[in-house]
Amino acid sequence: MTIHEKTFEKLKHFETELLELIQELESKKVSKKDIDKVKLIVTKTQSAKQVFNDK
Repeated sequence: MTIHEKTFEKLKHFETELLELIQELESKKVSKKDIDKVKLIVTKTQSAKQVFNDK
């Protein structure tokens, strides 16, 4: 496994954990503003994941 593949897999796992966290935050009725901050991290993670998947 190359370093790019390894990084992609770690980012994929991180994204999954963040999505689970968002669901938990939504179920606990956390403010939309706070949830949006986590969603921003998901967006950035998806961008990074795409870069490492293309290599």
